[in-house]
Amino acid sequence: MSSPKPEFSYKSTKGYFPAIDGLRLLASLNIVFLHLASSSAFGYAAKYTWLKPIVSGPAFSAGLFFVLAGFLFASKFSDPDRRIPVVPFMFSRIAKLYRLHFICTMLMFVAMVFKYSGLTGVPDNLSDIGTGFVNGLQNMAHPIRTLFLHLTLTWSLVPELGMKLNEPSWALTGFFICYAFTPAAAKFFYKVKNVKILWLLFALTFIPGIVQGLIFGCTTLYSPDYGIRFRFFHMFPAMHVCEYFFGMIIFRLYQERQFAFLEKNYVAGICQAVLLVALYITCYAGQNWVHHQATYFIVRHSIPILISGLFIMSLIPAKGFLARFFCVPIVRTIGRASFYPYLLHLPLITIGWGFTNMNTPQATLVLILFLYTASPLYLHFKTKRKKAKMAKMANG
Repeated sequence: MSSPKPEFSYKSTKGYFPAIDGLRLLASLNIVFLHLASSSAFGYAAKYTWLKPIVSGPAFSAGLFFVLAGFLFASKFSDPDRRIPVVPFMFSRIAKLYRLHFICTMLMFVAMVFKYSGLTGVPDNLSDIGTGFVNGLQNMAHPIRTLFLHLTLTWSLVPELGMKLNEPSWALTGFFICYAFTPAAAKFFYKVKNVKILWLLFALTFIPGIVQGLIFGCTTLYSPDYGIRFRFFHMFPAMHVCEYFFGMIIFRLYQERQFAFLEKNYVAGICQAVLLVALYITCYAGQNWVHHQATYFIVRHSIPILISGLFIMSLIPAKGFLARFFCVPIVRTIGRASFYPYLLHLPLITIGWGFTNMNTPQATLVLILFLYTASPLYLHFKTKRKKAKMAKMANG
């Protein structure tokens, strides 16, 4: 007679997922190269046509960060003994993320003023700086409104009312909405013990994104202008909240041992390779085969999110060729700080164009080395300072 299946214990699986750090690094790099390309700073690589689907797609979109965040916060807050109230949780996230967003937005604002100022180099005196600042403001479209929208995290809701300052910051709007739901959602999903219901919720999280794609492609809702409409639907928080919930649900499926087959080395490795190929195919299809707007939106958003979620699960056991690489200490160290390059890279690219030709391999190399060297060093400094503060408080 077979022994009964042991009851799941959250504490027995409450470990850290080391390969996730490496995935963060890969996703962050993909976004940086996307904006290098859109800023005309990656034109020298145009001859490598196989790169275009990955960079222009991109393979790992910002949606992956929502899935990852949902997975990781579900792992932290699913324990009923560790519930955290919404307000303290929100303030902790705001303290961590908004300060960097504020700095990057102001940095980008100054860079844009300089770009439109007519100045071609370092001014000789203060009066030239003042004149250039006034000219820059006058040549920008709604500069004060733009700054207000970005600082209040409302630009993603009305992108046509302001310029792009630090475009990646649109994701923070969706993230803060997700954070507000996190404690309650984690509690809800933790109570769902029926695996079939979890798989049903797994499927349901994609319906809003598909519906949104159909609305985008089959109507002119919000704006008849394709660019404005795409930017709005691409950044609209509702879809990304669903991606966040998707991440929370795959954690619950992981808890219920629904992906146990990936704990075998060769199975995880094969799955990682197949899913990477599938991601590339979706990027290539979006660039070359898909012409209907609704289909393009779904191929660009919903399908890659599904593949990304499964890819995360293939990495969780830390088995397979790619997971092992992601677990290399230096890769993990850089990956843990990858959110800083995500927010900071666009202001640096814009500033770089003011002083040099960014469309060279040397400029790309310098930017990447700076972003992914300074960020882990800063994170190490913050961690060390926090530990010192805690030790001081413990010692009275």
